[in-house]
Amino acid sequence: MKAELIEKLIIAHCSGSEDDFHNTLMTLAKDEEKKGNIRLSSQIINAYKRKRNGTTLIPKKNFSAKNEEFVPQSIGQLVTPRDKDSMLELYEIVHSNIAINDVILPKGQKQILLQIVEEQSKVRELLKHNINPANRLLLCGPPGCGKTMVAHAIAHELNMPMAYVRLDGLVSSYLGQTSTNLRKVFDAVKNQKIVLFLDEFDAIAKKRDDTNELGELKRVVTTLLQNFDNMPNNVFLIAATNHQHLLDPAIWRRFNLAIVLELPDVQQRIELIQKWIIEFNLTTNINIKQLGKLSEGLNCAQLKELLTAAAKRFHVQSQKLTDIDIITLVIQQLTLCSVKDDELLTVLKTLNGKGIALRTLAEAINMPHSTLKYKLDKIKTELN
Repeated sequence: MKAELIEKLIIAHCSGSEDDFHNTLMTLAKDEEKKGNIRLSSQIINAYKRKRNGTTLIPKKNFSAKNEEFVPQSIGQLVTPRDKDSMLELYEIVHSNIAINDVILPKGQKQILLQIVEEQSKVRELLKHNINPANRLLLCGPPGCGKTMVAHAIAHELNMPMAYVRLDGLVSSYLGQTSTNLRKVFDAVKNQKIVLFLDEFDAIAKKRDDTNELGELKRVVTTLLQNFDNMPNNVFLIAATNHQHLLDPAIWRRFNLAIVLELPDVQQRIELIQKWIIEFNLTTNINIKQLGKLSEGLNCAQLKELLTAAAKRFHVQSQKLTDIDIITLVIQQLTLCSVKDDELLTVLKTLNGKGIALRTLAEAINMPHSTLKYKLDKIKTELN
């Protein structure tokens, strides 16, 4: 019976009869359910019902594969490719609302991003002169420094959807399947005007001379390089990694630009704090410059979490935040809420060195000033 139903599905698809296709598919799903294949039945129905909004692109004639212009054309559904064994989707379509102005970066790096956006807005002009616009960007740096946010901002500024590649579906334990999944991803987006975002990029682009890796990794990297070389201009690829030193040397040559994002400096931290104070509707008398100095070493994500915690305290208690409130939250974050004396005293000693008075610190941790002074003096004596 299954063979007949599959034949009917193919005929319905080729004839363009949506009603016949729907009825046959539902019959197939019910047949699997009767056989006890409940999961497969649900997957068939869910796959059909899943709606995807997007555009496909029709290449104009008289252009080479590398220099094609693309005209958007509306389509009803976009089918996201899946890993054949886990049935996990290989990427998720995201529509970003983060603008470049929402991203706090050094002036030079923001200028590079604006240049990329400008190039993409003048694709036709560049292609007339046989110049390919930049469409491959590598973002490097420690966790929480804003790589993902930058990718979202570029997608927003280019007015493109983002295909956020899911590594849990892409990387397979089965021999050869990861390379197959990579090809599926690139094949699925090659006719779309879209941003393809490969996060945790080092997982699939490690050096091929790593003696600890098996031959499978070499095949994956080779597949990745081949797909990079055949990628059309309508796809804007962004890759992000925390471990750029692990990347295969050949990978670097495939990118037009690489940007290393660092932990925010004091001025960036002050800008971020001011931004989130407004965004979270905070009424506060805190010393923003002092907080910018105290938060040295925090990444953007940690700093936002600090301001989020402050906002929760403010809106729950319905009173202005004070410097003591903020310093208490800073201490909690830096110590990971640890109650161990040695870890707490190390953080307090550091904050005291940044100009926070002992009395303020003692009040923040609800400890008598004399006790805190004694403990810190004891540490100094032991170190000497």
